[in-house]
Amino acid sequence: MPRHAMDGAGDRRRRGHQDLGRGHARHQCDGGHRLQQPRRRQPGRHLHDHERGRRPGATDRRRRHRTHQHPLRRPMRGDRGFTLGEVLVAVSILLIGLAAVVTGFQYASSGIALGKGETTATFLAEQRLEQLKALALKDWTHTQLNAGTTTEGYGSIAGAALYRRVTSIADAPGGTCTARCKLVRVTVLYRPVTGRGQMDQERQVDVVTMLVART
Repeated sequence: MPRHAMDGAGDRRRRGHQDLGRGHARHQCDGGHRLQQPRRRQPGRHLHDHERGRRPGATDRRRRHRTHQHPLRRPMRGDRGFTLGEVLVAVSILLIGLAAVVTGFQYASSGIALGKGETTATFLAEQRLEQLKALALKDWTHTQLNAGTTTEGYGSIAGAALYRRVTSIADAPGGTCTARCKLVRVTVLYRPVTGRGQMDQERQVDVVTMLVART
C-alpha cells in the first residue's frame, strides 16, 4: 500500500480523535456553564421563611446529634425520684430527731431553772443567818432571837417573790450546847419552772448554824 495512502488514513484517524476530543471538551464546558448558572428565585419568597419563628438553640440541638449518635449526658439512676414508702420513712426519722431535740431542750431548761432556784434559795438562807448573827452580837436578848418559828410567805421577801422562808430557833438544845447557845435552822422553799413553763413541785434548801452568846 502506498505510504501516502497510509498517511492519509492515519491523518483521518487523528483528525477524528481530535474532533471527538474537542466535542467532549465543549460538552463539559457547556455542562459546567449550565451547572454554574444561578437559579432564579421568585420575588417575595425567602428560603428560610419557615424557620424565622424558631429559636436557634432548639434547632442547633436537634441538628447536633445524628440518628446514630447519642448525647454525652447519661441519665442518672436517681432520676426516678422517691417512692411513697421512702418519703414516709424519711419523715418519720426527722420527726423522731426533732422530738429528741425538743426533749433535750426541755431537760436543759429545767436544769437551768433548778440550778438558779438552788442558788437563790441558798443565798436567802445565808442572808437570814447573817442577820441573826449580827443581832446576837449586838443584843443577845433581842425578840427576833427568841425560841420559836417565823415564816415568810411567798411574795413577802423583797426581790424573791417566788420563795418562802421558815426560821426556827431553839434555846439550849442540849448536847454540847450549853444554856447560852441557840440552834438556828433556816429553810427556804421554792417551786422551779419546768421547761414547759409550768410550776414544778416545791423544793427546799436547809441551812443550820449555832449561835453562842459572848461572855
